[in-house]
Amino acid sequence: MRRPDSDRASSRRTTPRSSRGGQSFSERYIAGVPARIMRPRLIFMACLFTLVCFGLLMVYSASSVEALHENGSATFFLGRQAAFAVVGVLALIAIVRVLPDSWFGEDVLRIFLIGMIGLLLLVFLVGSGSRGATRWLNIAGIQFQPSEFLKPFAIAYSAIMLDRFFSPGGNINEFLRKMGIYLGISLFLIFIQPDFGTVLIILLTLMCMALFAGLDPRFIIGVLIFGILVIVIALVAEPYRMVRIQVALNPWADEYGDGYQATLAIMAFASGGLFGRGIGNSTMKYSYLPEAHNDYILAIIGEEVGFVGTVLFFLVFAMLIYSAFRIAEQATDRRGALMASGSAVILAVQFLINALGILNVFPMTGKPLPFISYGGSSIIVSLMLAGLILRVSYESARRDEYDRRRESFAVMDESTAGLPHVRGERSSRNGFTVLDGSATEPAARPRQRTVPQGRPQRPTPRNAGGGYNRIDLNSDPSARLRTDDQGPRVRRDYHDR
Repeated sequence: MRRPDSDRASSRRTTPRSSRGGQSFSERYIAGVPARIMRPRLIFMACLFTLVCFGLLMVYSASSVEALHENGSATFFLGRQAAFAVVGVLALIAIVRVLPDSWFGEDVLRIFLIGMIGLLLLVFLVGSGSRGATRWLNIAGIQFQPSEFLKPFAIAYSAIMLDRFFSPGGNINEFLRKMGIYLGISLFLIFIQPDFGTVLIILLTLMCMALFAGLDPRFIIGVLIFGILVIVIALVAEPYRMVRIQVALNPWADEYGDGYQATLAIMAFASGGLFGRGIGNSTMKYSYLPEAHNDYILAIIGEEVGFVGTVLFFLVFAMLIYSAFRIAEQATDRRGALMASGSAVILAVQFLINALGILNVFPMTGKPLPFISYGGSSIIVSLMLAGLILRVSYESARRDEYDRRRESFAVMDESTAGLPHVRGERSSRNGFTVLDGSATEPAARPRQRTVPQGRPQRPTPRNAGGGYNRIDLNSDPSARLRTDDQGPRVRRDYHDR
């Protein structure tokens, strides 16, 4: 019994995945894109939109009192953050849909990294800073942090180098030389600004990317030992880092000194309770908690939306990271997978470092909360990293199962069917016989067939010239079906005409 057409179409749309790494020809599509690619993309875009809008709302709530007091307008920081977000969205669109593939090649990325080294050197000459750190440049009235903009270029370049190194024929000397020149110098310049937090975030991201690319996990032991030695040296070289560790261990030991911000952040979370005081009703933003709209904005979030709202905020960010890894799984090559997963890791690491610092679980490093904290460099770079993830998703949609199977086809230099020749001629080589169909049909030598012993052979009607005779399809159906001892009734005058 035949099924209706609608049932068959529904069955085709819900056919499961045929094999790992591919999809059957009848997979489900969403807006013309395979659902396995479109679902994580839609989730990622929805979470991204939610986080950016929530960040603008919380920047306005946390900064309104300070903005009104210092600038005469409660929306001063909101307007600037919205402008930065627009620039970040334009950068995201350019990365995803405008820039050609050549911009993400090794040669172009190398030029960008050389430019970043130049900007990092310029920081020591004309840069501005605060609290003993020189990290910002002011060009044409626009202040930005070059170390933040290194992140997307470092991830894109490292994805290319790791893919090449872990491919057959990878050269360890070339890998170390290029990574040392274009990333090692940049990280060293950031370290001496000093900005140990950014160096730590980038190095952790590169290590995760190497593991995803195929690094032996046993190699991590040596890296961890080396990393611990570097951290100890960094702590001894800068006493203020030891102070941050002491604050993380016991912020109440100096609650009006070094532990002032940490204790107020804890009090903000505690006063938020289960459901919070409500958006805009924070008390710590009234000149109590410094940097309330920057590094410590998570404390204001905890106070205004409470424990439940904070957990929901964490879940949205977790869904963003999860969908980014799903996009990485659908990438068409290892370079794209590393670029998407590296961007997701660096966003997750920076989020955790800020959140654990606010909760006094980890020493505060002064890193902003991605998509939430006030700052042009932070929001633009975060959206650029999101653009790298979405570009991998769009690249994955360009190729489907047909393209993957088509790649397995091969065009041979010489046909295995043999050379074409005129009908009736015998091929000079073994293989198939290709006829050109241009010559008249000559007399062909009949082929000899071997008949098993005891099986009657069907008569083969032939004329005197050796060709086959046509069966006489006369007007009498019963006559056409009747046979005699000589075989079917045939027309004997077919070749005589």
